[in-house]
Amino acid sequence: MAKKTAKADRTAKWYGYARVSTDGQDTDRQVQDLLEYAKKTGAGYPVIVTETASGAKERPELMAMLAGVGYGDTIAVTEFSRLTRRGIPELLEIARTVTAKGAVLIELRSGTRYDDSAMGEMMMSFTATMDRMEREKISERTKSGLKARRGAGVILGRPKGVSKLDARREEIKKYQNMGINKTAIAKLVGCSRTAYLNWLDIQERAKK
Repeated sequence: MAKKTAKADRTAKWYGYARVSTDGQDTDRQVQDLLEYAKKTGAGYPVIVTETASGAKERPELMAMLAGVGYGDTIAVTEFSRLTRRGIPELLEIARTVTAKGAVLIELRSGTRYDDSAMGEMMMSFTATMDRMEREKISERTKSGLKARRGAGVILGRPKGVSKLDARREEIKKYQNMGINKTAIAKLVGCSRTAYLNWLDIQERAKK
């Protein structure tokens, strides 16, 4: 009987990568979109990797994920711009690294599946440019809206003592019932392990 190859023996993984630039932002929406896409495509429970880092700085979580990706794996991002903001050259370098390992790179927003053909690279460059233009327009509209609200005397931000995890209570309970560990749950809800443990501690003390 023919001997199985290492590629055939390997169990493919599905990764979802979410990144924000500052601590004032969170990855909640990106993670939710990635989970919904994985469910819709029958990918099962994905490995979610979240990171807070400017696209122009080091991204250790991204680098670790790329180092571990292998044949048959899939990496999905909501937008290609989540992988880098250093421009098209680095984006293409990351994409080529993925395909060289026999993995697939997908952008949810456009449905683009990258391949290393000339047409694939052209489509990625075009899509990334359009994503950036749309992001900049949204940023300008958001800044204008916030300025108008401040001018009207509206107090912005989350009320003191309220955690963003409070709104995710049912989702967290579902993850706990699934037996997912605390570190993974923290990533799924877009916060640090410390923040998640502090929130759990507050919940326990509130029951007493």
